Amino acid sequence: MSTEERSSLYATGTEVNYYVVCQRKLWLYSHHLELERASDKVALGALLHETSYPRLPKREVLIDSLIKVDILEGSGKVLEVKYSQKLAEAARLQVLYYLYYLKRKGLGGLVGELRFPRQRRREEVMLTEEGEREVEAALGEIARLKDLPAPPQTEWTPVCRPCAYAEFCWG
Repeated sequence: MSTEERSSLYATGTEVNYYVVCQRKLWLYSHHLELERASDKVALGALLHETSYPRLPKREVLIDSLIKVDILEGSGKVLEVKYSQKLAEAARLQVLYYLYYLKRKGLGGLVGELRFPRQRRREEVMLTEEGEREVEAALGEIARLKDLPAPPQTEWTPVCRPCAYAEFCWG
């Protein structure tokens, strides 16, 4: 992968997720205002991630110091475990991005899977041509948002209530 190609892909999985959830949150996070470390919700999600599916032969892999994926060994599946289905669309784009990124690195043919253990639900994610276009459009917008001199304005939504950035945004 060329340097130019890699720089066009430069976004973390978290940034892709935040792009869907809240573009202001994306900007704040990408400018190193990482308030999640003190968030109880984030801690619960991390605990769920660590303790779910103990019998599965999975491993976490950090690729290019950019994306961290859970691989289900022997099945060619890229997993993403989420605490809740509430932000499933953001999680779906995050998994599509992982599949897209891995395909660009020569690891095509993988399948993504979202897992919501509390609801005992799974959702398969396939990288299609439409999905690739969606990821490419999101990456372009993420780059544009990250380059803004100040965070974009946003309106309060129910997603704001449990957000680690709520006090920062809404006082």
